[in-house]
Amino acid sequence: MDITTVLGVLGAAGLIFAGFAGNHITSSLINLHGVVVVIGGTVVATLINTPLKTISRTVAELGLIFRENGEASPEKLIPVIVNLAEQSRQRGLTAFKEADSGIANGFLSRATTAALEYNDSNFVRQVLEQEINQGVDDMNEVANVYRTMGVMAPMFGLLGTLIGIIGVLKDLANPESVGPAMAVAITSAFYGIFLSNMVCGPIAGKIRAKVWLEVRIKSMIVEGVLEIMKGSMPLVVERRLQSYL
Repeated sequence: MDITTVLGVLGAAGLIFAGFAGNHITSSLINLHGVVVVIGGTVVATLINTPLKTISRTVAELGLIFRENGEASPEKLIPVIVNLAEQSRQRGLTAFKEADSGIANGFLSRATTAALEYNDSNFVRQVLEQEINQGVDDMNEVANVYRTMGVMAPMFGLLGTLIGIIGVLKDLANPESVGPAMAVAITSAFYGIFLSNMVCGPIAGKIRAKVWLEVRIKSMIVEGVLEIMKGSMPLVVERRLQSYL
């Protein structure tokens, strides 16, 4: 579990609870008008703006913000690759067959397999870097969906407020209805700002951070495998990888 995401969610829940407990947040903030206009409008606009394949991946990758990198952290990866270099010095590149398939979602295993199959460092680098770049592009599209929703939500909040104000202006002859109607209208802006800054923006930022950590990890694997293919000493491999920390 990613501790910062969990703490953030718990903190947001705590703030909302404290707001209700202290009567700073009341039931007047909850209205169907704001939900339909802001959340419904943002979702519909996102569906129109985004291909189905990207939408599906966006939903599937939402769990990424809660997952910790675990064994694939840069600090833990160096000993794994250095050990692989030591084994390769003793038994040759056949030691690559024992690479852990669970490291970096199988990227270490794919990198060592490519090294065994082609034995051409330039070609291996080209293939692996292409995979890394393609993965970054795909995940950036996912993050962009949440960024887009973060931009749209306040706009739909403003739209909901304008719709509410129009309703108020139609009933100015009844002063008692103006206050409650304005409160309902303004809550639409609240929903839009909340959705943008407490949901969409943080999710996009966390995905971006995890993507670039994954890029660093995969780049370390590529450099490590290529150094081993060149026959570099384990100490050289370790020094090379430490530059990524």
